[in-house]
Amino acid sequence: MHNDSHQPAPGRDDVEIVKDETVYQGFFKLSRFTLRHRLFRGGWSPIFTRELFRRRDAVGVLLYDPKLDCVALIEQFRIGAYLRPGTQPWLLEVVAGVIDTDESPGEVATREALEEANCTITALEPIAE
Repeated sequence: MHNDSHQPAPGRDDVEIVKDETVYQGFFKLSRFTLRHRLFRGGWSPIFTRELFRRRDAVGVLLYDPKLDCVALIEQFRIGAYLRPGTQPWLLEVVAGVIDTDESPGEVATREALEEANCTITALEPIAE
């Protein structure tokens, strides 16, 4: 349903975080938020909880060879796919890596392409951030 009342879009001030707790801290972090937010009809929502899976920023690389006019993907085992019945646990993916050092995104992309696909990147074209 379209809202024609010309009210400003909800923003950060329309959310109240009541509690932020870390429920797991390992390679990744899992947080549980207790919060409420403003409602379009006015007032506030009841207080509710949401979990958030947190990780560092990552870089994905679609490898492209202009001479062959083709892309290259890698195949990796993923436990989430393995645990889903009837699903192949080795997935085709772009090269990717987490930025967990002081490296730039381009440096991570170059390193991961070499590690995961044995490819040397000669030129990078960023497409999104």
